[in-house]
Amino acid sequence: MTAADFYPMPSFPTLGVGDLAASVACYETLGFATVFVMPGPGGAPGLTHLRWARYADLMLAPAHQEARQEARQEEGRRGLGVTLTFAVADGVDALDALAERARAAGATILREPGNRPWNARDFSVADPDGYALVFTYGPIDRALTIGQVAENVRGG
Repeated sequence: MTAADFYPMPSFPTLGVGDLAASVACYETLGFATVFVMPGPGGAPGLTHLRWARYADLMLAPAHQEARQEARQEEGRRGLGVTLTFAVADGVDALDALAERARAAGATILREPGNRPWNARDFSVADPDGYALVFTYGPIDRALTIGQVAENVRGG
């Protein structure tokens, strides 16, 4: 599959961003591919379609003027409370390498890579607008039953 593959998307988020070019660069550093850019008023980019993997598409669009003004008043709070999660299919080493690539690009790491009680390894990063992105790989131990995972999560 390539970024150019067309398919109907059952669901996708659209995020309003303050600086479309900076946001696209951030997402491309994290491994997203640009599928297409739709022109907006005056021909400037009005929407960028990004793809992490099949059926993991994301749209970025410039925030409306009112939202940009609010974001200036509450610096970095546009994405507050919004978390997007993406599965890393290539294993723990690929997940850790992605975290290092994000760090090297100056990304804000919200939670360092680590194994979690729910039988996954993940890390989280903030995009330029404060949206939290979680990258996860799992299950780490395929022999664990759902009951054992639930017990681990409960701290047992």
